[in-house]
Amino acid sequence: MIKGQQIYLGPRLHAYGIGYGFVFYNGVHPALELAIKNCPAIAELVVPIAQAGAVRRELNFDYAHNMRGQSGKFATLYRTVQAWLGTQKQAAPAIDVKHKTTRRK
Repeated sequence: MIKGQQIYLGPRLHAYGIGYGFVFYNGVHPALELAIKNCPAIAELVVPIAQAGAVRRELNFDYAHNMRGQSGKFATLYRTVQAWLGTQKQAAPAIDVKHKTTRRK
């Protein structure tokens, strides 16, 4: 049985393979745990599915997915994570993600 479904509603974390709207079932992905160690504000942007609508209204995204929220806890946290991402070097991914591909013959 799936318990504790949560959704990440923060900026894309390319180096960790986590994007906006990433849903977690039965716990948080190890890549996100590593990101939370580096920026604790990320943990606050992982919310229960039931609260996702209220958080999205506070963040107030436009069609280009620009966050327009001016006030509130989640808008402040989103900007904190964006500022932290701006200080990170553009480097190779922090985790080793293997993709299985198939070839047509």
